[in-house]
Amino acid sequence: MGRPVAALLALCLISLTTCSLSRRAAALSVPHGLRRGHGRLLADATAGGTAVSMSWSRFFYVVNFTIGTPPQPASGVVDLTGDFIWTQCATCRRCFKQSLPLFNRSASSTFKPEPCGSARCKAAETNRCSSDGVCGYEVGIEFGNTLGIGGTDTVAIGTATANLVFGCAEESDFKTMLGPSGVVGLAGTPWSLVSQMNATAFSYCLAPPETGKNSRLFLGPSAKLASGKSASTPFVKTNPDDDLSSYYRVQLEGIKAGDVVIPTPRNASTVLVQTFSPFSYLVDDAYQVFRKAVAVAIGGETPPYPHDLCFPKAGFSSANAPDLVFTFQGAAALTVRPSSYLIHTMNDTVCLAIMSSAQLNLTGEFVGLNLLGSLQQENVHFLFDLEKKTLSFEPADCSSLT
Repeated sequence: MGRPVAALLALCLISLTTCSLSRRAAALSVPHGLRRGHGRLLADATAGGTAVSMSWSRFFYVVNFTIGTPPQPASGVVDLTGDFIWTQCATCRRCFKQSLPLFNRSASSTFKPEPCGSARCKAAETNRCSSDGVCGYEVGIEFGNTLGIGGTDTVAIGTATANLVFGCAEESDFKTMLGPSGVVGLAGTPWSLVSQMNATAFSYCLAPPETGKNSRLFLGPSAKLASGKSASTPFVKTNPDDDLSSYYRVQLEGIKAGDVVIPTPRNASTVLVQTFSPFSYLVDDAYQVFRKAVAVAIGGETPPYPHDLCFPKAGFSSANAPDLVFTFQGAAALTVRPSSYLIHTMNDTVCLAIMSSAQLNLTGEFVGLNLLGSLQQENVHFLFDLEKKTLSFEPADCSSLT
């Protein structure tokens, strides 16, 4: 993944116990021919589209899939800003801990290393050539960097099976992703799942973790909204040279917390929709007004750690907490209920799962970016139309979506 949100999980990783997301006890320009040429295999394999089940794993929404012949299990964090599909390989020199065995490419009769100089290799932004002529790559995620070689193999994911190019990670400078073996990227980049399947649209619906139900990801023709009464807003237009051009941003026109109007500075009027972090981030001016509105509405705040605003769990009720409403271009309003931004932690407190982007120390074009995290997207079905370049959404019971 690119690095627009380079420290998203830093606060939680300080203390996995304190920041547990068991949660509520009650209550990151590709030639057109390259995309079509490789993606056609997957598109043909699933003429009706691809349906993928996602499970909640402590901090992330994760998909299980297999690679190789015979198939070997892998798991990936679903990352809306993820540039690659990648998993750790048995040739790893420095690996992070994962729940599944490392992928052994030597044990797969269908694995083919990607040669240097190929169109696919050149399409990887951070491509490099190994001593034996194999395409190498490096990607960054919020934890740090990981690098390896590119290869093609048989991948079965959801209802589809096809030959996909993926990253075979051999070195990482972080210790864990809390179980998963890699990432399934959904960005508009050539090595992502979305691009490789030549999808003109995809959608997902995130079920609240406490339901114990899986969430759903739909790619291709199966990506549809049900009610016909969805709200819709266009993606922010970008220059192909923009580092954020492959990601999904929408124009913010206003924010309200209950009856409180939250200021949105002109240079901070875009929202990056992402799924890697459970938390949302508002530019600091807007965040401070939101924080005050919640604190005043609930009252009795307690010293926060590692969050910025917490309340004692004993006797806590979110009944007085305001809804948070984002209004995007075209009057598309997204309502975030208190149950999606107030989380129960393991130190007897309920804390705000929305933070100030000042904590991320963003620089350059990332300054002024608001980030919409996965917990604040619960029970909303999001449809990304890549032809119309729009984001549409509607309320849904994601735990029962089929």
